[in-house]
Amino acid sequence: MKQMPDFLSEVDIRDLHQVAIEKAGGSDGIRDAGLLASALAIPQAGFGENFLHKDIPAMAAAYLYHIVNNHPFIDGNKRAAMLACLTFLDINGYECSIDEEEWIILVLDIAQGKLSKNDCIEKIRLCSHYS
Repeated sequence: MKQMPDFLSEVDIRDLHQVAIEKAGGSDGIRDAGLLASALAIPQAGFGENFLHKDIPAMAAAYLYHIVNNHPFIDGNKRAAMLACLTFLDINGYECSIDEEEWIILVLDIAQGKLSKNDCIEKIRLCSHYS
């Protein structure tokens, strides 16, 4: 990786969750702060500049996958996870070319256990390009 990624903070994720709730409805609030912290730590996992997830799309997929599966919020986990993935890609110079229907299928497949983390990473890699 050429430069250190800009990671999302807990405040960033809370703000994204709030946007999701305001736009589509649902209950606001965190169900489990530890699970939120865990989901936020995974994309950053590694030692120094040697990350477990080798590139920006893989890190974005880690946000998506772990927020969906950890279910840290009372409501809106899938929407917040999608926004986290897209925001992380964007702030690190990437765009993702998945349409709304594909996002729905992707996120529901993750939530229903039909998609492994590696498959999720591959899907995000395929749709992402550096802009």
